[in-house]
Amino acid sequence: MKVFWVSKRLAFGSAITTGGHVEQLQALGITHVINLRHGKHGKQMRQFEHLWLPFRDDKKPRPNWSHRDAMRFYRKAMRRPKSKVLCMCHHGVCRSASLAYFLLREDGLSIVKAKSTVLKARPQARIVPAYWRSGEDFRSLYQMRQLMKGKRSKL
Repeated sequence: MKVFWVSKRLAFGSAITTGGHVEQLQALGITHVINLRHGKHGKQMRQFEHLWLPFRDDKKPRPNWSHRDAMRFYRKAMRRPKSKVLCMCHHGVCRSASLAYFLLREDGLSIVKAKSTVLKARPQARIVPAYWRSGEDFRSLYQMRQLMKGKRSKL
């Protein structure tokens, strides 16, 4: 189990597969887990508040619902002052690093700063173009919808 911190409360890493991994994460203060592994969501997840977004590491764009669900889960977790979130996939290289990038963008970091933060935490990480572009497309769409809601309420 490997964990790479990109902020005081957000990390990404490899799969939780044993009770020892659960203990290690609890010692680090992890309270929430976003599992990106396809077909693997074991009993270890029950030790944390968790969200399962099962995707193969296929380098294809992610659907908007996955970004929406990850964003909502993350925002809800961040409302608790002592919560810490781990994004995990099999090896902690592509899917979890790309989701950590997306969540850093949600925290207000620029594209360049979010990417460099992830790569500084783990130089071997790959922020997959299709993953981050679909996240940026979702963010644009979401922001436009929020803007339109605000305009409607003023009418």
